[in-house]
Amino acid sequence: MNITTYLTECVKNKIPVSFSKYGDGEYYCTLGWQGSNCDKYSYTENLRNGIARSFKYMVEEAKSAHIGLWQNPEHKADWETRVDIPVRWAKYHTILFDHNDDEAKVELYKAIRQSTAKKIIVCNPLLVKSQILLNADYIITVPFNNWFDHYFSNVMEQISEQIGENDGNHIVITCCGMGAKVLICELYKKFPNGIYLDFGSAMDYVCTKKDSRNRNVTYEYQMELLKEIIPNEWDDPKYDWIYAEAKDKLGVHL
Repeated sequence: MNITTYLTECVKNKIPVSFSKYGDGEYYCTLGWQGSNCDKYSYTENLRNGIARSFKYMVEEAKSAHIGLWQNPEHKADWETRVDIPVRWAKYHTILFDHNDDEAKVELYKAIRQSTAKKIIVCNPLLVKSQILLNADYIITVPFNNWFDHYFSNVMEQISEQIGENDGNHIVITCCGMGAKVLICELYKKFPNGIYLDFGSAMDYVCTKKDSRNRNVTYEYQMELLKEIIPNEWDDPKYDWIYAEAKDKLGVHL
């Protein structure tokens, strides 16, 4: 089964599952590189250790985990040397619109929006419209980058309070950079019956009208795909501040 379709079935039937994207930034961070990734997210020692541990744990201990693979054979081979069992690899663009299986991705978005599970989104302040797009119950905003070293415990606490005793009836969606991998891992340890989806930059364009990754998809194309679930208030002038700020704060590497 197509991995996107599988995630949709898990959402519809509340089957525990997780999807985390380990891209080039995560890879170089674990190698001990200095500097930052394309989003100016710094490669700190704390983050490096967290990503390395989360990858190993999710592969070896989280039986419902799937790992989004960045398109680089050398990276794949190196990641595989770090674990003792085969990695459940999935397409990096499992959730991101890219003209491949986009209709299946729309069905995933629809299933999330229609789900009765508690939906929690962790994202930067410019993605607040993701809450009305996916009909989420709770949204946690974090800085655009470098939130992991200073806010991780607080984010974990907020999510834990929202889930409470209802493990197995929640969906956590992350749009918060490299720290999301560690967040998903720690949430899985504490609440193993939930659904964890690493959206990354998947909603950047549709929520802010700014292409943060220089993809070959347009805003109009994504709006057409998602037209059945776009809320009536989507173009309310109260959101105009988002588009202005996104020009300077998203896709800073482009």
